[in-house]
Amino acid sequence: MSYSKVHRYFLRTIASSGVMSVDEAHRVLTKFTGEPILLKNCIQEINDVIRPYQQSIKVTYNESTNEEVVIFLTHAWDSISESQKIFTAKELDYFRLLIEEIMSIDVREITGINAINLVNKMGQKISMLQAEDLLAKWCKIYYLEKIQNKYRLGVRTINEFEDYFEKYMPDVMKDCYICKKNVFWGANCIACEKAIHTRCLNQYLEKIKKWPCCKINFSPDQLKQLNESQRMTQITQTFEDTQSIEERSENSTASNVESDNTEEMERSQNTDNIRRLSRKRKRE
Repeated sequence: MSYSKVHRYFLRTIASSGVMSVDEAHRVLTKFTGEPILLKNCIQEINDVIRPYQQSIKVTYNESTNEEVVIFLTHAWDSISESQKIFTAKELDYFRLLIEEIMSIDVREITGINAINLVNKMGQKISMLQAEDLLAKWCKIYYLEKIQNKYRLGVRTINEFEDYFEKYMPDVMKDCYICKKNVFWGANCIACEKAIHTRCLNQYLEKIKKWPCCKINFSPDQLKQLNESQRMTQITQTFEDTQSIEERSENSTASNVESDNTEEMERSQNTDNIRRLSRKRKRE
């Protein structure tokens, strides 16, 4: 099938939405053409055209929704998306800081308050209110995913930034003990700390109620303990960040008060000098 309006329509649709399920993709194509279209072939033909622009369409598995999805990807991320025009440079600085923080945490997620507090490491580039807005935007376009009050990497970030993580963060990249692919959503064994995808672990536990790596008995409470431990770590970090901010604020306030007192003393001294000069002139 030659490149046609069908390909252009599907490319515009997936580029606009970012992510859609495979079932939805089939429906989109069938509705537009009025007849079944082989999705795999359509995607391959589009990729042949857009590859020179460092873009692609990919079918992958979304662990969060437990379904196959079609995603639109941008691959020019050597310097964390200099080619990305959706956000400004300072917003991308915040995004880099955020995803690197998430990747450094064992459970691969960060609380909402800690995500927002990261702006304190950027000076005055982004306000906390702006950070909240950005987090919401990134969730809408599948770069992040929000579960209750925690953020983790969205399916788009996982696929677009995988090369970036391997190049710039090799020390935090871990392969799944079972499937040998990078772990973005998963857990570390409580005994040997091997990383395992949530999906791989669940499939394994359907047959054997043991950790697949070191074969110790598995209990759901172990994952709860891991999450609670990480939550307490993040709470501690939040407290330390807050203390640091308060100390900087107090120092700034003290400095301002000292400056105000100095200025007041100078004004008082000047006033006294003027009065003495006035009395001297009257006597003369």
